[in-house]
Amino acid sequence: MAPEMVTTLSREPREGKLKDLFSSKQPPVKRLGIVVFETIIQNSFTGLSTEDRVYLSDQGKQLLTEQLLSVWEEAFPILDSSIEYVPTSKIKKSKDFDQYGASVTDYVIAKRSVLAPDDVFFLDSGKKISMVVAHNPRGMRDVSFLLVPATELMAGPKWSEHNKHFINDIAKSLNLDAVIIIQSTLKWTHMATNKNSGEITPEETQVGIKSSILIPLSRYHERLKNSGNNNTPNHTLSFRTYESTLRYPIDLSFDKEQESFETALAKVIKPALKSYRDLAFMTMDRMAADLKKTR
Repeated sequence: MAPEMVTTLSREPREGKLKDLFSSKQPPVKRLGIVVFETIIQNSFTGLSTEDRVYLSDQGKQLLTEQLLSVWEEAFPILDSSIEYVPTSKIKKSKDFDQYGASVTDYVIAKRSVLAPDDVFFLDSGKKISMVVAHNPRGMRDVSFLLVPATELMAGPKWSEHNKHFINDIAKSLNLDAVIIIQSTLKWTHMATNKNSGEITPEETQVGIKSSILIPLSRYHERLKNSGNNNTPNHTLSFRTYESTLRYPIDLSFDKEQESFETALAKVIKPALKSYRDLAFMTMDRMAADLKKTR
């Protein structure tokens, strides 16, 4: 199902052609790791709850972000044995994370990795929710309340100017051929009718993944030189970008007495995690297939 569910995008760079930059004569893209992992989990940019009802605390979003990242961390090394995957724990230890201000706050005080009852709560429409951004302790973060996430600036099939030196320095210090940036979205909606238009919002969960494989500018220069081009453009190169979205119906129309941690897990969070895992595997399958073409 991967070719049907995951859209692959690419664009010719300013200098060179993709077919020449990633031909069999060029070095393969084998060693890579995730440097940006952002999530948007049940966002509310207004800071007020709508009809969505089920929300996560700052700690809950951080823990769920960790669980989503673990899907990639566990699967990538075994998906293709020829890929040298560098874990985020090692990447975060690089001095460049502190140098470029990538170190973040840890909101989970106790040592735990799973959601607890105080991580999930129910709110009626109009109730205030926390405006604190939940940051992941490994340099990954939830960006539910950020206006311009890093992936919006860095991702896509085009070349990128944003954080180019950070990406280049990380790649050099860890000898990476490429870096991966990922934005994941989990959102569930309660049945509602727009008072003005009469449009009905269905009860459903939306799961989305946007990811890009970026070649740091120094590696880009090497590939240009190998193809006979001595120019040195000052930006990163996008190898491929992948986008996928999955929607499925859920039941959020339960009574007040059913509002519990167990109900939220069974009806919302566990199905969302299962769907995310499937979508992530399909995305990684497309990535691995494209990376094999460089070898």
